[in-house]
Amino acid sequence: MDSAPVQDDLHWIEGCKRGEKAAQKALFESLVPYLRGAVRRYIWDSDAAEDVLQEAFVRIFRNVERYDPEKGGVRTWAAKIAVNVALTEGKKRAKWERTGVDVERGSGPEVLENMAMDDLMVVLKTMPEDQYTVLNLHLIEGFNHEEIGEMLTISPELSRQRLARARKWVRQRFEPTGEAIAEKKEKRT
Repeated sequence: MDSAPVQDDLHWIEGCKRGEKAAQKALFESLVPYLRGAVRRYIWDSDAAEDVLQEAFVRIFRNVERYDPEKGGVRTWAAKIAVNVALTEGKKRAKWERTGVDVERGSGPEVLENMAMDDLMVVLKTMPEDQYTVLNLHLIEGFNHEEIGEMLTISPELSRQRLARARKWVRQRFEPTGEAIAEKKEKRT
């Protein structure tokens, strides 16, 4: 990974601490694509996601003095704030939109290869909310179970259980069945 953006982010954080508008703008422009992606994994509605993103940046700039480079990178720190805002707002607004998508068992990994990311997200959104949230926080955002527990006010053990259930849910929908495997072997011969 290129260390230039990381160094730039650190430079801009220091400028933000001094109240420099140019540093705030540069940090915002550096982080916004990354944080928008993180927020959209939790807030499905695009208008609500933009509201959450705006609130996340308000909190980031309000708490810039609390950033500690010893505890992690700027992007990790900012993502944690954005995800916390998304989770809080998601609960408050009850905006976890469940779609009426019928999930059919696929015939193998090629189903995932042919699926657009948005289609995959629509299917994953049909997963129970508590499992979906832990799956995202752990596998996508990279938080450990202790951090997830703090964020969701659950125990680390409950976080592990929800992740296990989420993985089982995914396997049930995407692992090939015995028929699908036999069919695939027939096509090869």
